[in-house]
Amino acid sequence: MDEKGFGYTLDAVLAIIPVMIVLFGVSNLALSPESPLQIHSSQKAHDTMELMVNYREGNALSVLEKMSAILNSGNNSPASITSAGELASDFLDKNLAGSEYLLTEESQLGGKALAGRMELKNTDNVATAIRNSGNYTYRIYIT
Repeated sequence: MDEKGFGYTLDAVLAIIPVMIVLFGVSNLALSPESPLQIHSSQKAHDTMELMVNYREGNALSVLEKMSAILNSGNNSPASITSAGELASDFLDKNLAGSEYLLTEESQLGGKALAGRMELKNTDNVATAIRNSGNYTYRIYIT
């Protein structure tokens, strides 16, 4: 009688081991490694746009205000678009070193790219943020 009881107990214990291995494996897959990256990128996009709205050198205009003034004074001409893009590139290259970005103007220029280079069709995990300045709406994409 003792040997049969020991056999059943050993069989039950050995059956629990694969079940535990599967449970531990599944519990480690519950968190995706991309979720912290998405939160970080999204926060980075919003922080960058806030910085462009609020950063002022002395009593000067903010970066987005300067860009809007350049575009408005040039009646959205190609020269004013280039000038506003250079201003944005200088600022964003300093603050987004190591990140890919694309800054567009949505309302007046119909989504025309002003600064940065990024192929939106082939990029996964893109964070965006939008801010307005004057009659212009700017959107930034960051990976």
